[in-house]
Amino acid sequence: MKSVLLLQGPLGPFFKHLSQFLNTKDINVHKINFNGGDTCWHCTGTTAFYTGSLPEWRNYLSNYINTHNIDTLFCYSDCREYHAVAREYCLKNNIRFFVFEEGYLRPHYITLEQNGVNAHSPWFGNLSKQLPNGSTEHVKHKLDIKPNFKRRIFYAMRYYLNLQLARPKFRRYVHHRHRPYWQEGLAWLKGWYTKYTHIAKDEALQQQLINKHSGHIHLVPLQVADDFQIRTHSVFNDVADSITHIINSFAAYAPKDDVLVFKHHPMDRGYTHYREQINKQAAELGVSQRVFYGFELSLPDLYRHCKGLVTVNSTVGLSALFHHVPTITLGKALYDIPGLTTQGTLAMFWRSPQPVDVTLFKQLRAFLLQHTQLNGSFYCEPQKTCESIWQHLEQKAVPAIKLAPSLIVVPKTQRHVADKNKDQEVA
Repeated sequence: MKSVLLLQGPLGPFFKHLSQFLNTKDINVHKINFNGGDTCWHCTGTTAFYTGSLPEWRNYLSNYINTHNIDTLFCYSDCREYHAVAREYCLKNNIRFFVFEEGYLRPHYITLEQNGVNAHSPWFGNLSKQLPNGSTEHVKHKLDIKPNFKRRIFYAMRYYLNLQLARPKFRRYVHHRHRPYWQEGLAWLKGWYTKYTHIAKDEALQQQLINKHSGHIHLVPLQVADDFQIRTHSVFNDVADSITHIINSFAAYAPKDDVLVFKHHPMDRGYTHYREQINKQAAELGVSQRVFYGFELSLPDLYRHCKGLVTVNSTVGLSALFHHVPTITLGKALYDIPGLTTQGTLAMFWRSPQPVDVTLFKQLRAFLLQHTQLNGSFYCEPQKTCESIWQHLEQKAVPAIKLAPSLIVVPKTQRHVADKNKDQEVA
C-alpha cells in the first residue's frame, strides 16, 4: 500500500484522523471532495475538488487513479452514487476497495470490509457454509464506546451548512439524500427536539405494551427513510412502502391477540414521521387497537416480551437474534441464514416464527468479529480506532499490504566496532 485515495467518509473528522495516521506509515494520501461539506475537515496529503457531473465521474476517477498510482481506495457506504461507480471501477481493475459502515454489532464496533458491505459483502450468501464448526467464542470489546449523539448533531450541522454555502462551486453535485440541503442541518436539530419530547410518552407506551401484551408483541424497527439497504437491497421503494406491506400482512394473518409495534429509527427522527400513515392504514383495516408507534422505545427491554421481530434488512436484526428473538427479514440481509432467521413467508411468520439457533448465532457473531468488525468509533477515540483499522488491513487486505522496510541508522561508534570486528574475522 503506497498510495491511498479517500472519497466521502462519515460525517465528522474521521477521515482527517485516518489520513494523518496513514501518513505516519509513509503512505501517500489523496482526498477528493465533492461538496462544501467534504471540505470541513482538511485531510493530510493531496486534496482534489471534483466539480464535474455524475456521468463524467468515472472518467475523472480513472484518470486520477492512473495519474497518482492509487492502489487502495476507502469510502463510507458503497451505494452512494459516486462510491458505486468507484466500487465497480476498482473491482474491474484490481484496486483494493475498502468500505466503512456503521457496525453490524453495535454500539462498540464499526464495519470495514473489502469490496463491499451488507449485501455487497464477500460473505453475503456464503455464511451458511462458513459457520458450521466455527468458533463460538464471545470476545469482549476492550474499547467502550459512549453515546455521542450530540457530537454527531454538531458534525451534521457544520457539514450541511458548508455544503449549502459552497453550492455555487459544486453546483453539479448529486447528494445521496434526495432532499434540499438546508433541510439536513435543521433535521438534526428537530431530531434532538423529537427525542426529548417523546421520552416520557414512550416510556408509558412501553410499560403498557409489557403489562398488556407481553409474549404477543411483533416488533418492527424502522430504518432510515433513504437507507440504501431499502433502496438497493430490497423490493420496497422506501420505508413507507415496507410499512404498508407489513400492516397489510399483519391485519390479514396475525393472531387476534397479537400486536404490532413500529419503532422509529433514532437517526431519522428529524426527517420523517409515519404516525399519520400508520394510524390511517390500521383504521382502514380494523386493527387500530393492535398497532402502535413510538420513538424512544427501549429495544433491549422489549425483546424479552416479543413474539417476533420483522425487519427489511436492518442490523437491529442481529441485536434481536442476540436476545433470541425470532426474526424475519424482508430484504437482503447478511445474517439471513437458515437456523437464525425464519425462512418462510411473512404470513407464516405471524403464527409460527422459527426459534433462533443460539449456537449458530454465537458462531455468526464470532465470525463477524474476526472478519468484519473493529472495536472503535467514527466519532470518538480516533487514534485507537485507526490502530485497529491498520491491524485489520495488515491481516485481511488482498493483495497483502507491503511497506518499504525502514532503514536502520547505525551510530558511528557502533559502525566502527562492527568494522573492526569484521577486519579481525578476515585476518
